[in-house]
Amino acid sequence: MTQLQLIQHLSSFDTFKVIKFRSKLKEQSFTLNELVDLTFHSDDKIALKASKILQYILFRFPENYIDQISYLVENVGEVECRPCKKHYAKILAHLTSPGIQRDMRNQIKEINFEKVVELGFNWLRDPKMLATVRAGAAETLFNLRHRYPWIAEALSRNLEALLPEASPLLVVKANFILSFLHCED
Repeated sequence: MTQLQLIQHLSSFDTFKVIKFRSKLKEQSFTLNELVDLTFHSDDKIALKASKILQYILFRFPENYIDQISYLVENVGEVECRPCKKHYAKILAHLTSPGIQRDMRNQIKEINFEKVVELGFNWLRDPKMLATVRAGAAETLFNLRHRYPWIAEALSRNLEALLPEASPLLVVKANFILSFLHCED
């Protein structure tokens, strides 16, 4: 399946068909890199559907795409569509989670996440960013604190600073993360 054919498919169906379409992508050997590129599409509807498929694939079958995850990490900063950032924040929190499979965790250790750290702090500090994106960014940063030890202190300061004006979702996530960060001090 070519990228043009995939764009035509994405523009023609709704969310329910997105999940069914995932298996067709796998059969056709469509690469994760090509799907990541579609999340940068100028049509926000196509980009959003592609990011939903991307999230679904990486939550359900991350081991099938381990060799291509570095491409996602390197290019995550190019995401322009605000709703797509929600899916990327969830993906990054999932990939950096200590609960991910051991084989995946060992492969992911080889990937440079410095761009993700910088982007995570930018998303966290942006008051206009969706609360789910900010919460996902905070979780990703928390997950990366052992790899980059300086994150713990910076994350703690940033979360404490945003608490007074944060949404209920972000307050819950921030307090949860802060409780762990303060225990580690």
